[in-house]
Amino acid sequence: MRAAVSRRVGQIEIEELPDPRPRAGEVRVRLVSSGICHTDVSVLAGHLPSPRPIVLGHEGAGIVDEVGPGVEQLAVGDHVLCSIITSCHACYQCLRGEYALCERAVGFSGTMLDGTTRLRSRDEDVHTLFCQGSFAEYAVVPVSAAVKIRPDAPLEKLAGLGCAWSTGLGAAIVRAEVRPGSNVVVIGAGGVGLAAMMGARAMGATSVIAVDLAEHKLARARELGLASHTISVSGPEAVVAIRDLTDGRGADYGFDAVGAQGTLETALQGIRPGGLAVAIGVMDASVTVTSDLFAFLMQKQLTGTYAGSIIPQRDIPAFVDLYMDGRLPLDSVIDATYGLDDVPKALGQLAANEITKGVVLL
Repeated sequence: MRAAVSRRVGQIEIEELPDPRPRAGEVRVRLVSSGICHTDVSVLAGHLPSPRPIVLGHEGAGIVDEVGPGVEQLAVGDHVLCSIITSCHACYQCLRGEYALCERAVGFSGTMLDGTTRLRSRDEDVHTLFCQGSFAEYAVVPVSAAVKIRPDAPLEKLAGLGCAWSTGLGAAIVRAEVRPGSNVVVIGAGGVGLAAMMGARAMGATSVIAVDLAEHKLARARELGLASHTISVSGPEAVVAIRDLTDGRGADYGFDAVGAQGTLETALQGIRPGGLAVAIGVMDASVTVTSDLFAFLMQKQLTGTYAGSIIPQRDIPAFVDLYMDGRLPLDSVIDATYGLDDVPKALGQLAANEITKGVVLL
C-alpha cells in the first residue's frame, strides 16, 4: 500500500509499504478519506513526542475489508469512522465508562494496544499515529476504535469525526453540557473550534463569541451562522471585548480550542464568576497555564477534555445522525481536499493557517 511516512522531524514522504494484517481484536479498514488535524502538524514538527518512522493521520473513514480473530462487533463491508479513543474496555477507567481516559491507551507511542506495530519497512517497525496511520490506503485499528455508522452517510465528508469534530462537539455537549440560553466564548475558529460552536448551538446557546486572529476563520464562523459575535484580538484585549459583549460579567462557558501559551487564561478570564472553562486543544506539550487564585474563589471552574470525553460507539453515530438531519453543518467546514501525494502540502497549509479543515481522499 501507499502511505505518508515521517522518518524524521519536519519530513514526510509517500512510500510503498506491505499491506497490514489485523490480529485478534482488530480490523483492517480500506480507507476512503482521512481528515487533516493540527495534531498531525504538531507531531510532524516534533512538538508532540512520537517515535519514527511513523505513518501520520488519525481521522480515518472507510470500509472494513478484513476482521481479526475474535471480532464479532464488525463485519466485512461495514462503514466505519476510526476514533482516536482506543480503549481496552477492561481497565479501571473504562469500567467507569471513561473510555477517553483508558489506562492502557497507547497515546503517541505509535504502537497498537499490545505494544507492537502492524507495519514494516526495510526490516524496521513503522509506527502508526493513534493506532491508525490513516494517511494511507489501509489502516489496522482496534475494534474498540472502529465505529460503525449508517451506510448512507458520506465517508468522504465525515472523517473529521474521528478526532477534531468529535473533540469540539463533545467538549460542548458531553463535557460541559452547555445549557440552553447560555453565552459561550470559543478561543480558536479552526476545525475544533467550529465544532465546539456547533455543539454549543445544538445545546441551545443563544450567544456564541468566536475569538481568533485569522480574519478568514472568523468570517467562516459568521457565514456558517455559528458565531453571533467575533473578536480578532488576543489576551487582555480579548477579555475586555468578551466582557463588553456579556454585560460586563463574562461568558457562561469558555472553550480553548487552540492550546497555545495564554489562550486558556483568556478563556478562564473571559467567563463569569461561577462559569466553566474547558481546555480542548494543545499545540505544544510544553505549554503551561497560570491563574490567580481569586478566579477560583469566585467559583470559576476549569476542566479539560480528551477527544471530547465521548463514548465513540454512542456519540459518533449520534453526531452522524445530526449531520444527516441537517443540524450539524460539518462538511461546510471543509475548505480543501487533497490526494495522498499532497499530504506534505496539506500539512504545510494547515500549519500556515491557510486552510480551516482539509480532507485527504484516498
